[in-house]
Amino acid sequence: MLNNSAAGTNDERGFTLIEAVVAMAVCTIGLVAMAELMAVTLRLQQLGRNSTGAVRLAQDRIDELTTMNFATSPSMACGGSITADVANYNQTPMQDNGTPANTSDDTVTKGYKVRWLVAAGPDGDLNLRTVTVRVLPDVTDRRTSSPYDLVTIIRGVSAPCP
Repeated sequence: MLNNSAAGTNDERGFTLIEAVVAMAVCTIGLVAMAELMAVTLRLQQLGRNSTGAVRLAQDRIDELTTMNFATSPSMACGGSITADVANYNQTPMQDNGTPANTSDDTVTKGYKVRWLVAAGPDGDLNLRTVTVRVLPDVTDRRTSSPYDLVTIIRGVSAPCP
């Protein structure tokens, strides 16, 4: 009877050190890719949440401007800017501190600045105004927040644009 070791065959089972290192490297690369995917997912979720907040603020501002009179409200007179703060054409929304009827106790900002521009309506119609609202986040990291613009036409009482 022949001895296996004498015949040159080896019955030892298991992994070599090189096989184990290669397997660990493949697993490490996969785990690092998954961690990066999680980071990207969190950034996109934050961007979505911030964008939703900006859209709500812009729509709230449009809704509020819709109720104003063109002739008597300074916020609806033609003017303003979406690139700089102009009196009567910007605001910093505040968080409600639990008493909606009392806005004087609201001291924490929502993290945004809202600016708007009011221009004459299309075709020179005195009953219309083109309103552009820009919501700017206080955080300037474009990976998690970005400015949001909303443009609409508002119908109101006839008043000329200067």
